[in-house]
Amino acid sequence: MAKILSVKFVSIPEVIVVNDNDNDFTILVDIEFHDIDLHLKMEYCLHLFVYEIHGELDAPLMVSNWDESKVIPISKDKKDEYLGKKTKLITVTSKNEVFEVPMTLKLGKLTNRSSHFLKKTAIFATLAPAIGRASKWSLPFESRIEF
Repeated sequence: MAKILSVKFVSIPEVIVVNDNDNDFTILVDIEFHDIDLHLKMEYCLHLFVYEIHGELDAPLMVSNWDESKVIPISKDKKDEYLGKKTKLITVTSKNEVFEVPMTLKLGKLTNRSSHFLKKTAIFATLAPAIGRASKWSLPFESRIEF
């Protein structure tokens, strides 16, 4: 079982211009792997979900399905705004590893929930192991009701 030690933004703009072009930045993820992971050369899929936070942090509900994993936010206050996702496949080669994951997002895009003075951004990182649970929702369907 792996342990995510830290998740950090690197080179995120201090000032974001409204309607600017895409912003390039890097996310650093420091992971400590179990000895069994190392011995088995385990494979993981690292998922990074970026959100603009509005009010209290939404509790994440993870639906893990290898490289199709999704986060469903459980909102307590104002629903956090999903900005983007990045996925990286990992094969364990050492006990501790720091992964650099480049990402591009249009951070200057405002919505009706955006603040015009401050953008509070956070990343939710999760690892889906090659051996583990897989989950998936069906597509929604509709049926007519007759009386």
